[in-house]
Amino acid sequence: MRVLRYFAVLALLASALGSAATAQTAPSPEQHFGFAMGTDKKLARWDEMLAYFTEVAGVSARVRLDTVGPTTLGNPYVVVTLSSPGNLARLDEIRAASATLAAGRISRAEAEALAADLPATAFINHNIHSTEIASSQTSVDLVYRLATADDQLTREILDNVVTVLVPSANPDGQIMVVDWYRRNVDTEYEDARLPFLYHPYAGHDNNRDYFQANLVETRYWMTLMYHTVHPQLYLDQHQMGSNGPRIFVPPYPDPMNPDVHPLQWQSLRFMGGGIVTDLQAAGKQGVITSALYRIWGQEGALTGRYHNIVALLTESASANIASPVTVTREQLLGSANRARDIDEYGFSMQMADPWWGGEWRLGDIVEYQAIAALSYLKQAARFRQQYVMGRWQMASETMAKGVAEGPYAYVISADQEDPVTAAELVRTLILQGVEVHRAVAPFSAEPDHGMRVPGTSMADSGPENSESTHHEDEGGLEGRETDPETRSFPAGSWVVLAAQPSRAAVLDLLQPVERRLLREYPGGPYLRSYDGAAYTMPLQMGVGSVRVNEPFEAPLEPVDEVLFRAPELPEAQTAFALSRRANVSYAAANRLMAEDIPVTLTNDHFIVSAADPRVRPALERLRLELEVPVTADPADAATARPTGRSRIGLYQGWAASMDEGWTRLLLERYGFDVTTLSNQDVRGGQLWTRFDVVIIPSEIPLRRLLDGTAEGDAPPEFVGGIGDEGVEALQAFVREGGTLVTLDRGDEVVLERFDIPVRDALDGLSDRDFFAPASLFRMDVDQASPLAVGTPSQVAAKWATGRAYEPTDFADAGARIRTVARWAADPAAVLMSGLLAGAEHLAGKAAVLEVEYGRGRIYLYGFRVQHRAQTGGTFRLLFNALFRSSEPRTATEHGNQDG
Repeated sequence: MRVLRYFAVLALLASALGSAATAQTAPSPEQHFGFAMGTDKKLARWDEMLAYFTEVAGVSARVRLDTVGPTTLGNPYVVVTLSSPGNLARLDEIRAASATLAAGRISRAEAEALAADLPATAFINHNIHSTEIASSQTSVDLVYRLATADDQLTREILDNVVTVLVPSANPDGQIMVVDWYRRNVDTEYEDARLPFLYHPYAGHDNNRDYFQANLVETRYWMTLMYHTVHPQLYLDQHQMGSNGPRIFVPPYPDPMNPDVHPLQWQSLRFMGGGIVTDLQAAGKQGVITSALYRIWGQEGALTGRYHNIVALLTESASANIASPVTVTREQLLGSANRARDIDEYGFSMQMADPWWGGEWRLGDIVEYQAIAALSYLKQAARFRQQYVMGRWQMASETMAKGVAEGPYAYVISADQEDPVTAAELVRTLILQGVEVHRAVAPFSAEPDHGMRVPGTSMADSGPENSESTHHEDEGGLEGRETDPETRSFPAGSWVVLAAQPSRAAVLDLLQPVERRLLREYPGGPYLRSYDGAAYTMPLQMGVGSVRVNEPFEAPLEPVDEVLFRAPELPEAQTAFALSRRANVSYAAANRLMAEDIPVTLTNDHFIVSAADPRVRPALERLRLELEVPVTADPADAATARPTGRSRIGLYQGWAASMDEGWTRLLLERYGFDVTTLSNQDVRGGQLWTRFDVVIIPSEIPLRRLLDGTAEGDAPPEFVGGIGDEGVEALQAFVREGGTLVTLDRGDEVVLERFDIPVRDALDGLSDRDFFAPASLFRMDVDQASPLAVGTPSQVAAKWATGRAYEPTDFADAGARIRTVARWAADPAAVLMSGLLAGAEHLAGKAAVLEVEYGRGRIYLYGFRVQHRAQTGGTFRLLFNALFRSSEPRTATEHGNQDG
């Protein structure tokens, strides 16, 4: 029988010595669930956990349970707040004081007076990645310990800390993983991978949503962090692979973002050192620091560091969900040779007590996580004032740095071609804690055209030391060199002042950046970050943003929410029009057609007849619901041609592609008629009778598309791919008039099986030749292409992985190819924000192709045009292809079932 966990021992001892009255009535996890948390092959499911939390909260004055709202699939997203009864009684006062300190706008003396009796607020986030199941189980033990134990350490934590615990940041996925595991445990499929996304849209990518908040669960988290709780400390507990160290604890390895206050990094050293010490004191081996997780930016729940919250990550080695795994010494040594920042697995100051192999169980993970969480809370209690005052100090000094170094502000004009997307950007900034002002009258300011932020110039530091430089650019890209010295902005424009507590977030989210290329060692491979190299929301979303260095006079008011409203519906003689330069117009057009209201289109507008009595009420409703602007009697109405709703099949199979999930989210959000395609659907053939478009998302390489999961690796109903017959069905679909869309690496089936004269110019290049972490690249768009409608001639494309299409020396008699968009011709102009080596291999090559194939078309997107539903600046390149595929065709053009 495995040794009882450190955490549970303390709780049992406290109970034996005599605990509070509530401890005698609150059941232990083992009493409630019938097994201890971490028991082999046993898992508590979300509904069972919630029942337990409800029971404990009902009998313990130390526990408050709140339901924040429904998840994507309608399960409760909850937060558990644990502290002394006295602290919970004044929780509103604590949160208000924490918010005042976080703003940093009071004097040190005032801050110290406010902090004198203020408990620290420590946020703990668990189980955002659902297959990393242990932390959901750890949260049960943690709640029981803090709700019932009466030992000195627990009392110290309760008196000095308000613990805010999210037991599962993705309850939907927690349920899926537990159900899948229970179905297969003790069968030959016990280690079978989940064949579908454990977040319905994002899967494992859900922590990549923490700067744009496309998922409801992320919006809940941001509301708690930045608008409700205002913590000083944050802990996110994850799991990693099995064949390396047992747990990672901060500090993180270099490089770190220099815009983040240095007290953040020093606090992480201090807090991480305490956690490592407590793990070692408990005899826990394999603890590593300063390795593996080079987390720079906005992809993950650790974005709190950009808002002066000391943000820690732990990553524990995984079991096979709840089944033990055996790790050999040879596996550890082999893994270490591939792991970043570990020269050789063994003793070092990064890992002073290596773990040398053996059995590794769910209970071990719960044990390590419990010790780490308790150490985190112990330090929050014992150094309460240090962390409470630390957030004030970081905010205060960050604002002073903003005044001294600039820039002064970023202006997002109210006069945008896509005002709704601009409003979405500003809403997201506010949601994640960035301060935004609104101009109540017109004003003028002098834009900056290319000035770097002082203090981060590459010229100021050695070639291996400076990680990034900032430079100015605008979301629209066109005309920036001819802008006047002084620019006028209308009332309603949004102003983001850079001298604010969240200055680091402002720079990272709004400012294009050129990050320096670093190497693992002199002459070695390029140094990879754990996450993306650039975020720069205006570029991604296609929103005009202007950096202003010098102060300007403007009547500004702070805004807590964006109150953008489309203008009142105009009177129309013949027709109403929706601009195709606005993403929301595509959603409105789809909604109108779903109500059987005819829609026509021109190169500038969607057109609906003013004579139809249904139209005006429908547009008025959409104007309010979607904020879509509507104009009347456009000059181009006479050129309008029919359109309709495309019948779209989105391939899913059993690949669990995150790109598929994000694509589905985007298409559903914009009202497209999308159906999930299984392997059987594709193999069944005659796709043209059911669909106008078939989309193959990225993250599904050809071999996985064809073969899927092998027999014996999953239950029989989840085995296989589309096979050769599926490829033939896709070929027949296009030949008979269908449209095939491939996204990024989803194009392999076309490049390798459709015999078109195109190749990827990047094939065969090593990382030393071409190195491009997730960044934003400049793309030139052919304005004569139907896909380019509403898109500027230059646009920022998000490169996660991608293609550089070029013709080959072989030919296909029926193929006619048109380049819709190219990467910038000048290698020096390709990079807009992020990191790039080998731009010459990309420059001038095709990024988007249209291929005529039989009676149909193939659109090859050599990047993720819809990347994580974040890249609003390139959505229309995809939407136009979907609308084009719905244009009426004759029976001859469609072909017939016999081909």
